[in-house]
Order: sequence, then C-alpha cells, then structure tokens
Amino acid sequence: MRKKTKKRVRRWIIAIVLVIILVFSANIIYKYAIDYYRNYYACEGVKINRKKYKVYGIDVSSYQKEINWEKVANNNIQFCFLKATEGRDFVDKRYKENYLGARENGLFIGAYHFFRFASSGKEQAKNFINNVAIDQLDFPPVLDVERHGNYFTFSKVTEIRKEISAFLKEVEDKYAISPIIYTNIEGYEKYIKGYFDNYQIWICRICNEPQTDHWTFWQYSHKGKVNGIETDVDLNTFNGNQEAFDNYINKYKELHI
Repeated sequence: MRKKTKKRVRRWIIAIVLVIILVFSANIIYKYAIDYYRNYYACEGVKINRKKYKVYGIDVSSYQKEINWEKVANNNIQFCFLKATEGRDFVDKRYKENYLGARENGLFIGAYHFFRFASSGKEQAKNFINNVAIDQLDFPPVLDVERHGNYFTFSKVTEIRKEISAFLKEVEDKYAISPIIYTNIEGYEKYIKGYFDNYQIWICRICNEPQTDHWTFWQYSHKGKVNGIETDVDLNTFNGNQEAFDNYINKYKELHI
C-alpha cells in the first residue's frame, strides 16, 4: 500500500507540475499574441498630418526581399534605416545590398541593430561595429530595443538595462557619437525612460501621434505601401521641417570630417 501510495503521489506531483508549465507557457504565448496584434493589426497606422510633417522615410530588413530603390526614391522617401545586425552574430543578409541600392539612388541612410535581451551588450556592439562602416552613414547608429522578439528571454529589467548601457558605451567609445534608441511605448516606459534620457529617441507609435516632442524620428505605420517594395513596410517621419532635417544631416557629417 505504501508503494502504491507513493506512486500515486508522484503521479499527482508530475501532473501538477505539467499543468503549471502549460499554464505558464500559455500565458506567455497569450501575451505575445496580444502584443503582436496591438503592434501589427490593431491599427493600420496613423493618418499623418502632412502639413506638420514634411520629411519621410522607411526602415527595412531582409523581410522586404529585393527592393527597387530607384522606384522607392521616387515616392517622396528621403531616408531609410537598414537592419544591419542582431544579437551577437547575426548579420542581415540584405544589408549590403540595401545599402548600395539606397546610396545609388540618393537616399540618406542609417543602420540599426536589433537588441537581444539574453546576450551581452558588449558582444552585440562588436557585432554591429564589425559589420557597419559608420562613416559611410548619414545618421548615428541605432539600437532597436523592444520586447517583441524577446518574449522567451527572462532576464530582469535591471540586467537588460545594464546590457543596453554596455552596448551604448561600446559604440560611443568606438565612434565618439551617441546612438539613437529605437523603441515602442512599452519598451520606452519599461527600459529607457529615466535611464537613457540623454539619447535621441526613434519612437514607434502606430495608433496615435506621440504625446511629447522627445523624439527625433517617429515610426507611424507597419503597413506602408511603397512603390518598389512588394511587402508592407514601416513608415517614418522626422520631427522637424525640411530645413531642420538638412541641418541634422549636416551636423552629423561634420562629426566625420
């Protein structure tokens, strides 16, 4: 009887543990799905005030496949941010191709690194540095910080901020320029606000206009249609008029003369 009782208890313990694991996993998947829906389907994007915002751009990665940059340049698109690297060793397979296409067609170019919460910030910075010639760009380097794509990483917020700081320091020490931080509202509130306030912000907000002026670039749609690109593409604008944008570009160029 004792052996049977022990077996029965063991089975119950195993069953309870499995239920807990399933509930925990389901909760993570649910949060991921809700966030994905909010970011990509809840809003089509803001109907932007074109009298207020005059300068427009896009950001792309290998997801956009082969791009006809000549056609893109004829869409009132002045700038583009290209995905260059991710994590410790990933390099976007179309980065160089996109760089050459955008450059040949007169677009202003920036490059970004997608930040992995579970990896060393210093190692990720080296990945970016090893693959991006910053003096060939028109904007400061960009660090993309967002929970999306990092849902199965369980690092503490304090540890994530520590690695973000390590990335930024490594890049600043190498290039003598402060990176731009890209993030959405959730990422800004959770990881950036109050800790990296001296950095330029490229904010993602697709359901309504940013509520403050503490941003340099604003990503206002994930579902943009641009001639020359087969897929949906992210749309962005600059926080200022054409003259302010020109001055912004020239100021950056002066740092590399």
